Amino acid sequence: MNLWQNTDNFNREPKKYKTLFLEAHRIDVADDPTPIEAGKAYCRIWLVEMRLAQGVQWFKHRYPVVHAAVRFHHGNHPITIPYLATPGHLRDLGTDNLDRVIQYNYPLTPLFPFNQGVVELQAGLFSMAASNPIDKFLKTIGRFSELLPVPELSSVLKLAEPVCRGIEDLLDMGDRRLELGYQQTFSEANGGGSNVLRAGYFAVILAEEHQLNNDTLCVVNDSLQVGSPGTTKMFIRDCHPLSGYSYMLFRLEKRTAQDWESLTSIQQLVNQAQDGIKAGKYAAVKSLLLPSIKTAIYRSADVAKADRSSMVLKIEDFLQELGLQAAAAPQRSLYTIMQRPVPPVDVATAAELETLEKLFP
Repeated sequence: MNLWQNTDNFNREPKKYKTLFLEAHRIDVADDPTPIEAGKAYCRIWLVEMRLAQGVQWFKHRYPVVHAAVRFHHGNHPITIPYLATPGHLRDLGTDNLDRVIQYNYPLTPLFPFNQGVVELQAGLFSMAASNPIDKFLKTIGRFSELLPVPELSSVLKLAEPVCRGIEDLLDMGDRRLELGYQQTFSEANGGGSNVLRAGYFAVILAEEHQLNNDTLCVVNDSLQVGSPGTTKMFIRDCHPLSGYSYMLFRLEKRTAQDWESLTSIQQLVNQAQDGIKAGKYAAVKSLLLPSIKTAIYRSADVAKADRSSMVLKIEDFLQELGLQAAAAPQRSLYTIMQRPVPPVDVATAAELETLEKLFP
């Protein structure tokens, strides 16, 4: 069974959940809420904080387990990145200090390019009947899920499916109950709905719609708070934590550039090219290694489509410049190279880039 298709956990529960995306004027730090266009930005989804309210016999008879799954396109294929927070992640909680905030700021995904399709998030706070076998299984699956939200996702992608299956098996073991759940699908800019992919905070709260006033909810210091309504920043001075409700607070991070140093496979090729040029083999680097670098960039699922051509141009221009310098020129990182301006493009180079775009759509 596919983990993402197992939606019964979310659909059969009678509890009412309140969901909202907090507007930019209700957040203490400035962010760009402009909808994200496909191929032009990098995203990362965070579980920022959560609260366990009273009402469940946590840790005495039931374990809290946070399960999330994020699905997006990696290259031309949709993939699912699972996450599991086990009781070990909640070790500071006990039976005497519930109804309190747990600060996470845990990345549910690596920084990934949004190149096409949609981004889907499914997250749930489950309670599971306590038992030693389940406790051991929780710890094992939890450790594996932490290996996935890392730079250059391609290097650990093979772990995703086994971890998904492990979480699915776990949720089918024994007595489990959904306490708080959330599902959302984000689309690219100009999709016409209110679910466009954009930077900001969004929350799911175990409450009836009429119990809370959306206009008073705000985020201060990465924490869901209640403060003065309105479009001013008055809420920063008079806010207080939202209490009495279980909730999860998420953040969608948007960046215009990748963490270039995380692209180790491309960095290694660029380092080899620099070593070759310093050894006086610029002609060989240009004819043999540079085409491999270009292909690696266009094939990489970790590079946004809008960055591919500029990345090729900057690296090619840098290597050409290096070929004219002394052999003692210092080694440059991929990050440093990507800070260079985009060089002019001649007719032959433009034609080559167009061909690469057709080969690697």
